[in-house]
Amino acid sequence: MFALNLLTLAFAATATVALPAAKRDLAPSCNLLGGGAFDTATNFTLAAWNTTLPNANNTGVPLVLGQAGAISGAEFKVFSTFASFPFNQYPSLSLDKGRLIPHGTDVAPAKAGTVPDGSEPGFIVSNDSDPEQGAQIYCGVADIDPAGHGTGHPFLAVNGDTDSFALCKAGTQNNIVFKPAAGKGYDLSSCYAVKVQIIEEF
Repeated sequence: MFALNLLTLAFAATATVALPAAKRDLAPSCNLLGGGAFDTATNFTLAAWNTTLPNANNTGVPLVLGQAGAISGAEFKVFSTFASFPFNQYPSLSLDKGRLIPHGTDVAPAKAGTVPDGSEPGFIVSNDSDPEQGAQIYCGVADIDPAGHGTGHPFLAVNGDTDSFALCKAGTQNNIVFKPAAGKGYDLSSCYAVKVQIIEEF
């Protein structure tokens, strides 16, 4: 009887260890980004972290929604450095199941668009915009550097990629571009590689 009880306990322990981990139900934008990926977060800002030159701090340069043109009844916004566009109508962001949503006071809602290669991640701003229907293409990824060289801030991914952002000059603004390419309306020769960091606000 004692031997049978030990065998039962051993089997139970083995069965417990062998159970698969619970599958997290994340947006498709987080596929293949590993265990540090997340598709929902609130009350944060973004900053561009230079990957080619030293940074002045561990966050990088603050990003805001800069101007990218307008049509009747709507404006277009892209991520610009605050230094090149010193206005901040949408002071916080949230991530909702892979949709990036800007928040501000007394401003029209902003809906995220798709981000093809060579383009600037952007938003359409109008009274008819529904942020909950924006492109479901974003994901956050925890900065887990095994060598301990990370900044401690999560990175933003678009289209499953955290490593293909750059800051590029577009007129007077310095804008975030995904996979820069020639002939897209910004100065390709001015581009330099960055990671987009998620800076949590407390």
